[in-house]
Amino acid sequence: MHDINPYTRDYFLNECEGYKTFLSSKGLKLSRRLLKIYQKVIELKPKRVLDFGCGRGELALNLGLSWIETYGVDISDDAIFISNEIKNYWIKTNPDLKLNFIKIGGNKLPFEDNFFDTVVMSDVIEHLRDDEILKVLSEIIRVLKKNGNILIHTSPNKIFINFGLKIYWIVGFLDGIKLQFSMKDKLPDGLKDKYHINEQTSFSIKRYLKKSGFRNIQIEFWKNPHYVYYFLKDDKYIKKLNFIYKFLPIKHLFFADIFAIGKK
Repeated sequence: MHDINPYTRDYFLNECEGYKTFLSSKGLKLSRRLLKIYQKVIELKPKRVLDFGCGRGELALNLGLSWIETYGVDISDDAIFISNEIKNYWIKTNPDLKLNFIKIGGNKLPFEDNFFDTVVMSDVIEHLRDDEILKVLSEIIRVLKKNGNILIHTSPNKIFINFGLKIYWIVGFLDGIKLQFSMKDKLPDGLKDKYHINEQTSFSIKRYLKKSGFRNIQIEFWKNPHYVYYFLKDDKYIKKLNFIYKFLPIKHLFFADIFAIGKK
């Protein structure tokens, strides 16, 4: 996926969203983003879940603690090491925990056909090239059971980051806040091009899923990303943006997070 793997322990514990919540709770508490993803998985009522690109492993941990047989895979040695650290910590008080973390060496998955009820790709797709996305989705549809679900989350929505942020810049400018016009340059390092090599839109995700054979594709947006507060600092600006949205309800411009659900 990358010639030099940038997904090191330092990235997961200092850059990757939710790291403070992870460190303070040893993975037991989920960040706002991960909690929403967890709730969406729980709504599907799966018995066996794959967390593809599991990162630190806290989402997989919480699914496992909810009596779901859960597997987490990642290309990063450090991700698997951190994930196993939290698994080993919590399994002491939860000996029946069905949770496994596996290092993968590419896009191939070490599972038989029709193995999972649900596969989660949380904040993975923006880190993959176009050809890698199609290879991954091909493997995912192979390991999913018939009528199984894929849940994809990605942020930031490319239309929001390239165009919608300009609305935030205008609101700031009118209120006397001098923001850099290219606001993306001021985002936290974890949201920059070093890691996000291929940001997506709802249209591109739907196209990938259809091309890979998924059906019944549903798209949902989620607004007010945490880094809006990073720029504007005050709730009153968020209220103004929400007011503007009432008259210009174009989700692609105002919503940074995209959720997609598809069925095999």
